[in-house]
Amino acid sequence: MYSFSVTDFDGWRTIARGLLQANVAPSEISWQPPEQHGLFSPSSLENIIDSATRVSSSYTHKIPRDFLQRAQQAACFSDRKDPARKWSILYSLLWRIVNCGKETLLLTSDPDVRCLGSMCKAVSRDKHKMKAFVRFQQVVSHDVEIAGQASCEGDAEYYVAWFEPCHAIIESIAPFFVKRFTGMKWSILTPDGCAHWDMTQLTLSEGVLKPEIDADAFDLFWKAYYRNIFNPARLKEQAMRSEMPKKYWKYLPEATCIQDLTRGAAAITEQMINAPATNSNRARDKSKRSRSFKTLCG
Repeated sequence: MYSFSVTDFDGWRTIARGLLQANVAPSEISWQPPEQHGLFSPSSLENIIDSATRVSSSYTHKIPRDFLQRAQQAACFSDRKDPARKWSILYSLLWRIVNCGKETLLLTSDPDVRCLGSMCKAVSRDKHKMKAFVRFQQVVSHDVEIAGQASCEGDAEYYVAWFEPCHAIIESIAPFFVKRFTGMKWSILTPDGCAHWDMTQLTLSEGVLKPEIDADAFDLFWKAYYRNIFNPARLKEQAMRSEMPKKYWKYLPEATCIQDLTRGAAAITEQMINAPATNSNRARDKSKRSRSFKTLCG
């Protein structure tokens, strides 16, 4: 029985290549969390890693790209009860694809295939929520130590966001924020990892505890923006809570407005219904008056 401790997809892939080349079946492998690495004899582990390194250049199995993409997504999945279970499932599927064919992934009723799909969906949903609910706050002090970064002294504008994703997605999602916020320096801090952008290079560092970030002008901006786009006539509270669950409200400055706006939605809607009808041609009339004025002035 081989015992392995893996922390990321690249590490798993390297070991999996060696295991396939050595024809080691899934039943002969025990995948363990990183903290349990020292509980096992290192001799077999070191031997198989050396073997994996030697054979990686002569690796001959062709693995479907679809599986590799889904495996990389699933590698971000966090299972607090059994952190190493995902590696076992991924290798079991990899073994079956190599020995039984790529049609294995089409067996939607298969427990491993279903679990792979479930993990990918959970990670994808977590990424979607992080993209939607990350809010940056400006670091007011010019001498603030940011996790994994040098002091921000001299930076007129530096922005920090705190978020607690359910899965280890910071590395894979950081390029999205680089594209969206290319023109500003920022750090996204999470318990499992941090991403930093200095407008030139993206760097990653270890996770941190939640920092104390004072409210800034952006809080007022988000509140004003949310109040202005809120349409009481289209309020659907159940749908809103489905897309924006309460557990994410702590990241949103505008969340403090939600209860007031929803509480008064019925009254505001009633006022809108009872208000006198507006002139449907008002924009056209205004345009005519503008053209007439230009003609007179011309």
